[in-house]
Amino acid sequence: MKTIVYERYGNPDVLQIKDLETPVIKSNEVLIKVRACSVNPIDWKIRKGFLPGRLLLGLFKPRMRILGFDMAGIVESIGKDVSLFSDGDEVFCGTMGGSYAEYVAIPETAAITLKPANMTFEEAAAVPLAAVTALQALRNKANIRNGHQVLVHGASGGVGTFGVQIAKALGGEVTGVTSTHNLELVASLGATKVIDYTKEDFATNDQTYDIVFDAVGKSSFYHYKSSLTQNGVYVTATPRISDAIPIICTSMGTGKKSKTLLTNANSDDLIFIRDLVETGQLRSIIDKRYEYNQIVQAHQYAEKEHSKGKVIIAF
Repeated sequence: MKTIVYERYGNPDVLQIKDLETPVIKSNEVLIKVRACSVNPIDWKIRKGFLPGRLLLGLFKPRMRILGFDMAGIVESIGKDVSLFSDGDEVFCGTMGGSYAEYVAIPETAAITLKPANMTFEEAAAVPLAAVTALQALRNKANIRNGHQVLVHGASGGVGTFGVQIAKALGGEVTGVTSTHNLELVASLGATKVIDYTKEDFATNDQTYDIVFDAVGKSSFYHYKSSLTQNGVYVTATPRISDAIPIICTSMGTGKKSKTLLTNANSDDLIFIRDLVETGQLRSIIDKRYEYNQIVQAHQYAEKEHSKGKVIIAF
């Protein structure tokens, strides 16, 4: 099978196409023929060898040779103990790496469920990691409630586009922060108000929010704290060590809280998201699509961090 691998940390050129053996599934696994996967920031950060990743995945060279944390495809075969899926099922999945390949074996109890009927494989491949991150940030960490004022910073990015839609679906009044050329997109996703960060600093306009969701990790907690209500919650998946003291001091003097999300992809959340998709409350925004043999170009583009929605790899 065609597989995208890397043997050392470095720039996108370390990614290579190789022929590897198709996985042999265990009794509790399904073999998926991958139709599409997505490029997430975690992919290119691991490939570059960012320090936290090296400590977990290999200090001097990567132990994880195949990147990719979500995908969509067709069930090719199932193990003898599998009861939830059948050959030919169209599915989408979150993985712990390994989706940059033509075939992937995954336990039936992992983050896998039937693909939304009204999505293409490429649209579905954009969903698992980014949408689950947004859902868990807003629902699990920030405890969003009907009528909450929600600010989504990075509202046009991969996680942010889902964050705007999910916040609205869960009853929030959403303000999106993005750049000039993405204002219409963010408004179309359901944001009641859109702030152009190139012209206005949201932290200085006296508006406060029950939830501030930093979907990009571009600003410090110190910058956000004035935008929180007295009991507001700031949540991010990209915490900064330098924020530790401001967070402690702010939480001691007010009811404002800061929470860090470590995404835990699971089938229950994928089913919840699938329902939002099938009822027309959630859609994928795809910026660029690349064939698998264009993986270097895909990483070069994604690493610029200017994508509008997701970057997709097609097999």
